[in-house]
Amino acid sequence: MSMTRAEGGNRRGQTVVEASLVLLVFLATLLAIFDLGQCLFIHQTFAARARAAARYGVVHDFDAATIRNMVLYGQPLAPSGQTSGIFGLREEMVTVKQEDIGTSEQRITVTIQGYPYRLFSPFLGRAFTGRPIVVSLPAESQ
Repeated sequence: MSMTRAEGGNRRGQTVVEASLVLLVFLATLLAIFDLGQCLFIHQTFAARARAAARYGVVHDFDAATIRNMVLYGQPLAPSGQTSGIFGLREEMVTVKQEDIGTSEQRITVTIQGYPYRLFSPFLGRAFTGRPIVVSLPAESQ
């Protein structure tokens, strides 16, 4: 039994519709994976920077600006002409505190808050604010 020309055209049209629906779901899933991966990468990078800065503050004399620069730039001194650090992190997003000074509970706490995630997805293409990252390490009195 042979197909008529009209029946073959209908099947080709059906294939195009099915392929476009599958492609739409595939691309949406792919963009979601990219967005999630980017958010995880940025969060882990900030957490690692905060941990490194807190460790730096524990082994060196306490200086909040230097510890903040360790978070922002990965070095004790801010590079000349730079207004923001890694992934657009700004100075006001990083808080450094020294708590319980002179006691056995003395700590250095580094907090990163208010940092944005900018997503790839066109339907979610706006910035979201990440949850605060808090790192606290014990420090000995010197």
